Amino acid sequence: MMRWPWTSCSRLDDALDQVAHLRTEVTRLSDALTRISRREVGLPEVPREPRPALQPMPQELREYISGFASASVQKAMRDTAYRQHAAGKPWADIIGSAMTEEEKVP
Repeated sequence: MMRWPWTSCSRLDDALDQVAHLRTEVTRLSDALTRISRREVGLPEVPREPRPALQPMPQELREYISGFASASVQKAMRDTAYRQHAAGKPWADIIGSAMTEEEKVP
């Protein structure tokens, strides 16, 4: 039978605090080593965040853009709308800025 030595609660708490501190230090140092190794091989320090999935253009805006006679104007408007949506602007705001109240389809 094994006998454990008696120790005070404060000493045990100190030991547990030290273990928690050492774990955070190990995490911080391993993160730094990962960043250094990624930088040495020519990658950015942190991996890129995946882009959120883009929603398709609403039918209302698609019909409005297709109403223009020039194909180059249509392409420019489509590209601008998709760029704004990729930057995080919702389709409702894009429709509001592209069309006036009279042009909006009910």
